[in-house]
Amino acid sequence: MASFVPPPPFTSKTPQQVHDVFLSFRGEDTRYTFTSHLYAALTRLQVKTYIDNELERGDEISPSLLRAIDDAKVAVIVFSENYASSRWCLDELVKIMECKRKNGQIIVPVFYHVDPTHVRHQTGSYGHAFAMHEQRFVGNMNKVQTWRLVLGEVANISGWDCLTTRVESELVEKIAMDILQKLDSITSGGLERRIATYKQMAQQKLEKSLKTSNMRDMEDLITTLLQLGELKLEKAMRTDDSSVWDDLMATYERVLQLKQDKWMRTFNTKDMEDLVATRQHVMQIQREQSNRKIGFRGI
Repeated sequence: MASFVPPPPFTSKTPQQVHDVFLSFRGEDTRYTFTSHLYAALTRLQVKTYIDNELERGDEISPSLLRAIDDAKVAVIVFSENYASSRWCLDELVKIMECKRKNGQIIVPVFYHVDPTHVRHQTGSYGHAFAMHEQRFVGNMNKVQTWRLVLGEVANISGWDCLTTRVESELVEKIAMDILQKLDSITSGGLERRIATYKQMAQQKLEKSLKTSNMRDMEDLITTLLQLGELKLEKAMRTDDSSVWDDLMATYERVLQLKQDKWMRTFNTKDMEDLVATRQHVMQIQREQSNRKIGFRGI
């Protein structure tokens, strides 16, 4: 088995997951007001959030934007007065509902100075917007009907009504905290299950390695422990709890010990380089732990 290549300098998210939240909004209504404030609040909470800052758009939603929606765990939809006048926003909404059905994506509707019943039943400014769509898409009424159905579905999901909270800054903080709690309910339980699974796997491979003293079995154990270590690292990056960080370091110390033993058995240059690289990675983790004790985060 080939030597495990240590991961690159770490961040709080896995490389594949660059954001957790997707913001859908009508730019001309809320880009520089409510949506920018919500984005700032989520950023302060270290919630990776995708916001589309393109001011000019074509007729079709871009593949990159579709991927951004697909990758998100939570979609926040800011229903403002002119949201339904944008076919781009409505296409985003269709994709979001598709992700809810397919991936279990969580939807958080926010009714920004608009009556939720207007969204639900397409009345008021939403009724006017759909009258315009019906004229424009007279030859493709199926699309318009799809938009209507999706709007009705999303507007029936429990969300936030801005008219009930007059102080916008308070509302933004409440919504941001709600999103953070929803993310924690998704990720924490799943992460703990994965950690438990890898612990069990590592124990089984440890027992096998002790029984056989086989180099391949030792390498297999090292690989599993490194995978366990990365999961524990993901957990540690979400907290300042010293016990979580100590548990993480114990796993990496075991990895270092095994890699040291392996090199002592082989005196292979590649194994030595592997050991050195892992030590450097562990030093990064130790620096992060020390930084957190004095109030700094990130490397």
